Amino acid sequence: MRLKRVEIIKFRNFENIIIDFEKNSNFPDVFSIASKNGGGKSTLLQFIFIILHCFMDDKKKVYIQNILEDLRGIFVHDEWVKFIIEEKGKEYYLNFTIDLTHNNDFYFDTNLSEKLLEKLSNSIYLAIPESQVLHFLSEKEDRIELKKLLPNFSTYNFPTEKDILKSFDNAKEKDFEEMRLNGKYGTHYIELKDNLKGFIEGKEICESKDATKIVFKINQNNEELFLENLSHGEMRKLGIYIWLKNMVKKESIVLMDEPDIALHPKWQYDLVEDLMKWSNNSQFLLATHSPQILSSTYYKNLIYLKKKDNQTVVVQPTDTFADNDINSIITLGMGATHIPPKLEKLHFEYRKLIEDGKKDIDEAKELKEQILEWESIDSTFFKRIEMYLRFKR
Repeated sequence: MRLKRVEIIKFRNFENIIIDFEKNSNFPDVFSIASKNGGGKSTLLQFIFIILHCFMDDKKKVYIQNILEDLRGIFVHDEWVKFIIEEKGKEYYLNFTIDLTHNNDFYFDTNLSEKLLEKLSNSIYLAIPESQVLHFLSEKEDRIELKKLLPNFSTYNFPTEKDILKSFDNAKEKDFEEMRLNGKYGTHYIELKDNLKGFIEGKEICESKDATKIVFKINQNNEELFLENLSHGEMRKLGIYIWLKNMVKKESIVLMDEPDIALHPKWQYDLVEDLMKWSNNSQFLLATHSPQILSSTYYKNLIYLKKKDNQTVVVQPTDTFADNDINSIITLGMGATHIPPKLEKLHFEYRKLIEDGKKDIDEAKELKEQILEWESIDSTFFKRIEMYLRFKR
């Protein structure tokens, strides 16, 4: 299943916003959401997940009622949020109305069948950092118990040996199931084995001969390692992979908050493509500060949340950036500078003196020396200054 559109009538700083998730067959089905800290990325993912995962189960509905507390005194009875869901090329609507007259009640209207509603509820997942604030959890509710009640909710835990062994067992079961149905063993086990063999550069991850433990080796000398010998970034990358293999069903809607934490910049660049390889035709919504992930995302799949008059405004690009490099993403997309603020100030002051024809005064020379403590005379900044002076003559 896919989420094709969400329209939020009112929730926190989101008011009358529409976000489209149109699929382009030539690019990964990955959408990256960016904003400044406090801009609403995490809130948006939690909001979508809690509604779509909890609305069909009476035991889970309490989490929707928790987030409705924010609307008390603002709404009484009104439309709240509208979704367009896509399943096998057909579009369906799912609209929610709230009634806060007595309890935090909500109702929905849809053309989805009961079977598809159940499938939708069970096909959406959320992974977040352990330290993330949970807007749908009341002060009385236990964070640890939460994972038992919401099986599709996860934090980025490091994988255990048991988790990795489970991946191998699942692959074997899928191969046997294909043999039972089609008379020919599948290739899930071989694919998993090959993936893990080269998953981390310089290291090999494999199952022991008796299938009772996971063996980690350094390729160069065949030296065995323990799982704990992996770095933080290696564990994080492996954890995401194992979670997708063990927990996430095929053709799901997967929401991930800051999946780039602890990953090397190259791995952040690779993550968009990797997520498609590691999953089975799933759709991904990523909340991120990573310019590498944003640069790797198809420009029509970028979603920027910006503040205007204390409300959140959604910006979805309709044109590509002039340059799809990190500096452009940081400056134009994220509204930040790609150099330290102090150096930016020195650049401005020195450039102003140059433009005023004061290149040789002591103040200009002193500013130049200060800049040279940050970057060389061959930097782009000094080359532009040189070009300016040359053409000014």
